[in-house]
Amino acid sequence: MTTFDIPVQLETERLVVRPHELVDHDQVVALVMNGEASTALPPGRPSAVEEVEEWLIEGVHGLRRSGGGVHLAIFTKGGELVGGISLHGTDWETGITEVGYGVGPKFRGQGFAPEAVRAVTRWAFSLGIHRVELRTTPENEASQRVAAKAGFIHEGTLRQAKREDDGLHDLLVFSFLADEIPA
Repeated sequence: MTTFDIPVQLETERLVVRPHELVDHDQVVALVMNGEASTALPPGRPSAVEEVEEWLIEGVHGLRRSGGGVHLAIFTKGGELVGGISLHGTDWETGITEVGYGVGPKFRGQGFAPEAVRAVTRWAFSLGIHRVELRTTPENEASQRVAAKAGFIHEGTLRQAKREDDGLHDLLVFSFLADEIPA
């Protein structure tokens, strides 16, 4: 296994996690129009309504085609778009990947992010990944809570490991190993 080409639809108690599809158009447009796309959709997301259709057909699937990861949509079981979750930076030889996610403002604080992270992490393990990492800045306390609630262990700090517009930032590293899943 070297790619994320397997069809996937993960279901949890409250969520459905699946690839973005053209039928998601109107909900993605709403995120873009409300200025919420930057926090709820993966990198490379559309910044204008005119870009949404092309992004849903091609752009969002480029990472999967490269074998380096996959971008997935998070929906409530009722069909509302909650946000997005990605596996990226995947090294199939060592069996390591990183998880990233974003949740729209109206869905924050309800436990959707940890629920989606747990589901995608278990799926990654089923594909032969043995270590999933989650990285966040020290200032992002919400993501630190997500990591803890999803069962990730804080390993340490990578000093000045991420460049942003305002300079270099530290990254906290959390991980979950395949053999840590309860039986």
